[in-house]
Amino acid sequence: MPNSRDEDHVKEFMVVLTEVKVSLAELNGRIDQLRDVKDTLGQTKKMAEEANYRSTENDKKIKSIQTSSRQLGIALISLIGAFVSQVLFFLLTIGI
Repeated sequence: MPNSRDEDHVKEFMVVLTEVKVSLAELNGRIDQLRDVKDTLGQTKKMAEEANYRSTENDKKIKSIQTSSRQLGIALISLIGAFVSQVLFFLLTIGI
């Protein structure tokens, strides 16, 4: 027949065991949250990398457009200058 002291030790052991189980359940929940945060962080990193790539590509396209716009401006100014020169030459040669 077990004595009351042994029963008290078993009860204390069961209380400690229950506390350990509760602590393990809490830790398991926290680990799940960390996994969710890790997944979210991975998705955020992927979106940031895609945004950075698009930004870099857009910057290249803007520079290309600026360059071709300058070239077009220079070509138009040259064309207008040539037209004015032709008109002046025509006016000078017909003797006005």
